[in-house]
Amino acid sequence: MRKQHAIPPMILILMISFAAILVYSLLAPVLFPVDLGETDIMNRLKPPAFAEGGDEEYLLGTDSLGRDFFIRLVYGTRNSLVISLSAMAIAVVIGTLLGVLSGLYEGWVDYLISFVVDARLSIPFLILAIVLASVFGSDKLTMVMIMGFTGWATFARLIRGQIMQLKKQDFIESSRSLGASSVRILFEHVLRNISSILIVEATLRLSSFILLESSLSFLGLGIQPPDTSLGVLVSAGRDYMLTNWWLAIVPSLVIVVIVLDISLVGDWLRDKLDPKLQANR
Repeated sequence: MRKQHAIPPMILILMISFAAILVYSLLAPVLFPVDLGETDIMNRLKPPAFAEGGDEEYLLGTDSLGRDFFIRLVYGTRNSLVISLSAMAIAVVIGTLLGVLSGLYEGWVDYLISFVVDARLSIPFLILAIVLASVFGSDKLTMVMIMGFTGWATFARLIRGQIMQLKKQDFIESSRSLGASSVRILFEHVLRNISSILIVEATLRLSSFILLESSLSFLGLGIQPPDTSLGVLVSAGRDYMLTNWWLAIVPSLVIVVIVLDISLVGDWLRDKLDPKLQANR
């Protein structure tokens, strides 16, 4: 039994690597208290320390304006993760609230919320975010709000479906017959039973938020220079693919590693926490 609940070594490595990336990037202002707008043209486009002609002072070389690329990569990772995590938190709260209301209260409440969810899901996530970013601007707070207020629909539909199933369970009917209020049933039974599924969905959806932020920044609708994000770094480095390939490849690899880590851990969590998958085994 213990082996069944043990975390596989690969998943443990992925968790540790993502935690290390998250902590290191969040500590960027403490570890590297620099001005991201400061330039040094005399040191522009230096190769990484491991390449021929590289300088040990610049681990990943410098960009087209002579700025330390490793430091910008750390700050870029920090901005991408903070924006994505904040937006996902907003989406989870909104989606859970609307899903609970839609699932618990039938009639016009359910109809109205379901209509809004269907309308939102009919428009591609990226297209809607691009339109809103073009209209409202692209500072960090605006990006968080845009991503959060456009990414809630899948959570709302998931929670509604789970609650519709839970309402038919005997323990819900028993609690109601014993005089339990709707609020008590919500907190003692409903939220407890959907929490694991919500965690899994949030983990799986986080990679989509990171890709969305990177895409918006890559298109020039997200973080604006001299500030940076992973998408900004890829966009700026694409003009130097033939001569200074690391400027685009390295941040692209960071995006791949983060998304792969989150996706694989999310799949593992779904296998462990989803009661339907557990029942079929």
